[in-house]
Amino acid sequence: MGRWTDKPFISQGEWSNAHDDSKGLPFGGKKTQIQGKKDAAGALAFDCCSLSLRPFKTPMCTHDGYVFDSSNIIEYVKENHTHPFTGEPLDINDLLQITYHKNADGDYVDPVTFKQFSEFTKIIANRKTGHVYLASTIDEFNAKPGSWNDLVTGDPFTRDDIIILQDPTSSRTSNGAAKGKAKASPASVEKSEIIAKPPATTMKPLKRQPYNAATYSKGIAAASFTSTSMAPVTRNDAEIINSEEYMFARIKDKGYVRLCTNMGDINLELYCDKAPRTCYNFIKLAQAGYYKGTKFHRSIKNFMLQGGDPTASGRGGKSHWGNEFKDELSKKHSHSERGVLSMANRGPNTNTSQFFILYRAAKHLDGKHTIFGRVVGGLPVLNKIEAVPTDDDDRPKSDIVISDVSVFIDPYAEFTKRLERKLEHEKGNEDLALGKRRRTTEEEEERERETTTWFGTKLTIDKNDHTGSRAPAGKSSAAGVGKYLKKPAFKQTAPTAADDSSKRSKKAAVGYKFGSFNDW
Repeated sequence: MGRWTDKPFISQGEWSNAHDDSKGLPFGGKKTQIQGKKDAAGALAFDCCSLSLRPFKTPMCTHDGYVFDSSNIIEYVKENHTHPFTGEPLDINDLLQITYHKNADGDYVDPVTFKQFSEFTKIIANRKTGHVYLASTIDEFNAKPGSWNDLVTGDPFTRDDIIILQDPTSSRTSNGAAKGKAKASPASVEKSEIIAKPPATTMKPLKRQPYNAATYSKGIAAASFTSTSMAPVTRNDAEIINSEEYMFARIKDKGYVRLCTNMGDINLELYCDKAPRTCYNFIKLAQAGYYKGTKFHRSIKNFMLQGGDPTASGRGGKSHWGNEFKDELSKKHSHSERGVLSMANRGPNTNTSQFFILYRAAKHLDGKHTIFGRVVGGLPVLNKIEAVPTDDDDRPKSDIVISDVSVFIDPYAEFTKRLERKLEHEKGNEDLALGKRRRTTEEEEERERETTTWFGTKLTIDKNDHTGSRAPAGKSSAAGVGKYLKKPAFKQTAPTAADDSSKRSKKAAVGYKFGSFNDW
């Protein structure tokens, strides 16, 4: 059953038909793909001109499927009046202007199914309209239904009007440029050689992710996969987190401000690590002077003091963003003592600029108002404010005015500075690795200090090496043991008489001898 044998089975090589046609299995087997892969590897890209071997800008094709750039083929035909590869007579009127379609990313796609073209897809063109499609699209929407109308313009055409531009399964490579040879005059050959000169290859730097890139994607690829109206997307881009949300999740310090009033100063500690959005709103409004000249419009003895409304009506005020923002409730903090700083609102997630300070514990407010700080200095001033008489609407009879709010410690500004320094440092290292800049004097001095080990060994660093690898002076990095210690050198020296005697004495001392038993 096997090839040239009487074994009752077929080997893998025989089944895969890996032999040539003369020695392979005559009854079929798996079709070999080796030749097809070789053809695809040596084929010209479908978006390249067959003359210049470079990407085309305005593509034109011949009736036998060779694709050219209009600037190259027109000049060639005017000079030679023949087909560049077949040598047959060719006129400019025989050339067909074809239209490739692109998606949002600039990739060539089928205009109907939006499937991307590649070196493994069969590409055809309509002779009547010049539009380029996938062969599978024409089979599905024209051949099977029997409706021979162009899928873009609606113009009628026949099967004979189909021009095959690329067929991975055929023996002819893409565009025919890899196996064919253009026949041209010496002048045109010289021009084509100049055109076909490949550009100098440059290393493209890796696209660095933004600092606030999320660990999850935008989901556009999945949406396009399940949608019939979106263009197919095959690249998963990371979602970009809002810069403020990125900062809020990384604030670990507390803020400190001073509330200056006409009755004295009150120092506040802000829980920026527990309520970062609320504290950020308060600090930004204070720095913008929003609270300057505002009055405490409500004071209820043994309960709280409320302010932060520029209209002094209890119904005004805007946040730093101009709209209401959500609560930041935490079970770790409670309205359980005098001096608690909390946000005033008119319902869940309706915070703006108004706040209140407790005169005494009010635990019934827990879970309803965001606690974002406490009084750490100026409690006597709070006692004086509580003693101010009020009218029937709980409005102080004498004005209690906020003259200014001074910010002592702003964790958000410090985080922004640290982030800017970090990004600048990473950008500098990237530019240094790509050769866009040189090291400064300070960086050279620091690099020089790093070349001395704990043992006093001087290390040398290649000027062109940006990996930070070090080696002992005068030696290559491969000759050392580890990063700092160099491999010890062992030398063979001729033995001397003194060495021989010492070896004999040491050899004699080795072991234990009983001797005589006189000492017993």
